[in-house]
Amino acid sequence: MASSCILFQNILVSCLNFTLLILSLCSFIPIILLRNHPTSLAVAFLTVSIVSLISSFVGASTHQSRSCFLARITLHVSSLTGQLMAVLMMFCREKHSLSLLISPRDPREAKALVRIECGVFMVMIPLQIMVLVLACVFHYYWVREFEGLDVERQGNTRVSTVVEVTKTSSDVKTMEMEEKMKGRHVQWVKTDFEG
Repeated sequence: MASSCILFQNILVSCLNFTLLILSLCSFIPIILLRNHPTSLAVAFLTVSIVSLISSFVGASTHQSRSCFLARITLHVSSLTGQLMAVLMMFCREKHSLSLLISPRDPREAKALVRIECGVFMVMIPLQIMVLVLACVFHYYWVREFEGLDVERQGNTRVSTVVEVTKTSSDVKTMEMEEKMKGRHVQWVKTDFEG
C-alpha cells in the first residue's frame, strides 16, 4: 500500500513538473517573436521563464531525494513570484507593457503575442501552486514516516536492552542455582564417604 502511494506521488509530481517544463519552454516563444534584441522588460519576462524552467526541471529530477527540499521550495516560490508579477504587468498594464517591449511588429500582432505570453503565465501559476503544495505535503508525509521509523527503531533498541538485561539476570540466577546444587552435591558426597 505504501509503495503504491509513493509511486502515485512520484508520478503526479513528475507529470506536473513535466507540464510546467513544457509551458516554460513555450513561454520563450512570444517574447522572442516580439523582438530579436529584447528590451529590459523582455529580459525580465525571459528571466521569469528561465527560473520557471529551472524550477520545473529541478522539481522533476530531484523529487526522489529529499535532501534538497529547501532549494526546491525556494525555486518554486521564486518562479511563482515572477509569474505573478509578469501576469500583473501584462494584464493590468497591457499598453505600457507593449510600449516597453518596443516591437517592430504590427501593434495587433504584438498585442496578441503579449496576451499569449500572459495566458501561458496564467496557466503556469495554478500548476506551480499545485507543485509547491504537493511538494510540502509529500515532504511532511515523508518526515512523519521517517520519524515513525526512528521511534520504532529506538523502541526495538529499548526492547533488546530489556531482553539483554533479563537474560543477564536470568544467567546470574542460573549460575547461582548451579553453585547451590554443586554445594549440596559436594555435601552429599562427603557424607556418603565419611559414613
